[in-house]
Amino acid sequence: MASKFESSIQRGCDFIHDFACSACEEDGLNTEAQHFCNQCTKYYCDNCVLVHNKLYKRHTVLDRKDVKKWAASPGTVDVLERCERHPGEALKLICCDHDQLCCHVCVAVDHRQCSSIQHIPDVAKGIRKDPEFRQLPQRVAVLRKQIEDMKNDRKKNSASLRKTRTAIVDEIQAIRKKINDILDKMEKTTVQELDRLVADQELSIKKDLESCTQMHDELKNIMDDIQSKDSSGEPPLYIGFRKCEEKFKQANEILQNVSNVVKYNITFRKHNGIEDNLSSMKTFGELNESNDFGTQPRTSLFPRDHLFATEGYKEYNVKIISDKDSSIIQGICELPGGEVVITDFNNSKVKLLDQEYRVIHHYDVPEYPWGVCHIGGDDVAVCVDNYDKRHELHFINITKGKLVTTRKLSLSHECYGAAHHGHNLYISSYTALYVHTMTGELEKKLYEDKSGYGTVGGTAISNEGKTIYVTNLSTNELITLDNIGNKLATFTDPDLREPTGVHVTTAGHVFVCCNYSHTVLQVDQDGKTKLVRLAREQDGLYEPKVLFFSSRTSSLVVGGLKDTLLVIKVR
Repeated sequence: MASKFESSIQRGCDFIHDFACSACEEDGLNTEAQHFCNQCTKYYCDNCVLVHNKLYKRHTVLDRKDVKKWAASPGTVDVLERCERHPGEALKLICCDHDQLCCHVCVAVDHRQCSSIQHIPDVAKGIRKDPEFRQLPQRVAVLRKQIEDMKNDRKKNSASLRKTRTAIVDEIQAIRKKINDILDKMEKTTVQELDRLVADQELSIKKDLESCTQMHDELKNIMDDIQSKDSSGEPPLYIGFRKCEEKFKQANEILQNVSNVVKYNITFRKHNGIEDNLSSMKTFGELNESNDFGTQPRTSLFPRDHLFATEGYKEYNVKIISDKDSSIIQGICELPGGEVVITDFNNSKVKLLDQEYRVIHHYDVPEYPWGVCHIGGDDVAVCVDNYDKRHELHFINITKGKLVTTRKLSLSHECYGAAHHGHNLYISSYTALYVHTMTGELEKKLYEDKSGYGTVGGTAISNEGKTIYVTNLSTNELITLDNIGNKLATFTDPDLREPTGVHVTTAGHVFVCCNYSHTVLQVDQDGKTKLVRLAREQDGLYEPKVLFFSSRTSSLVVGGLKDTLLVIKVR
């Protein structure tokens, strides 16, 4: 859309000017006007204005620096009523088929086949009494306030990032004093990485600010125009109203896109034993940036081939007063802020836990919540299935410490386990694995095994999306698939009895919990070999159903038939 001061925009091989030279138009030419005559009420290019000035020496001619006065001059189209696609034309009509304001050119070019074209003065009657129009100033004011608040939050976020950078650099320099000259290169590498992350996130903030500022100003300009036209008749008010409606859609989209990222942030974690292992390291530590897509470490605390060992076990009670039965935990996932979401099958609840694993809120589902997966930001998807006709996905957002349902989808098949990767949800039905879009559309059945019930239970997907792990409760197996459903490996082991939950970390470490053998195992990335047993019944583990690895605390969080979560600290 050409702005008030934009000279022209090109469409194909033609130019559409905000003001075209009147004299050139009479000769069939398309030339941009640079001047306007108040007396003639015509536009002139640089060549034609010379002829005009010789003939009419006393006329007042305005140039481009006074272009605002052109729009107010007789014979020109008022800004509010001007067609954005054809700036020289006024909005006189509305296409009811497309619900779109039109000028005569719009109708001739784009709406010739439309069946319902109405004159704006006809449909604008009574606009002042329209409740939505009467609420327009308040709605605009509220929206502008939201935009202004978002801008202020982003400015504070930017300042916080700079303070964070200073704090991290101070820590880096404190470490630097304890070691030798080899740190020069490490310090440079780490600070460069930090600066790059800060620059990336400040660039995102800058874009958010620019989007907010532009929409804020556009809303203000339209409201100023509407208020100045209050006595000019109903059509201008109606046009302003309709333009505001369009801006509402655009502004809400901007706010949605911007508010999805609650806060950009960067954290720093010092390498353990840095003094002893200095010669083998390239940076001072781990820089993590977080936004609505969660924390994605650029370097993992644990290498891909790391063999985990346990440091301790601790149980956390998740039973609340309103629970009627003992808890059965069927799903666990962690949010970017460190909160944990669990599903309590027996009590038909989704529970929100703080970083200390205390229940701070819960949400009741109709019946039987199963798996849960993080889908971005503070949003999760929960499987709800009653073995009969209810096969649902509940999308829940965590807002100010509360669980809020945003939408629900009904599926044509059973849904017990959920995993998310890219723009898809992977849903297990206990005999098959289905791939759905985020809108619920079924893309394909990726894998199926009808040899028993529970052949496709827990599901986990590698960070790059190339490998999928599935537990087979019926045959005591861990199945490894590629991303088109081909079976790559089948793993069995005496400790692998009734495997239920499976989890893979961003670095590719694979963990499995087993219901009957009361164990948690680490398995190699190929899904062929047991690496280590990390927990068993003697450690407080009883019939585990699901597990999740928290990179924030370097812990495995395991849930099952008890009212407690078992948190296994690993190293």
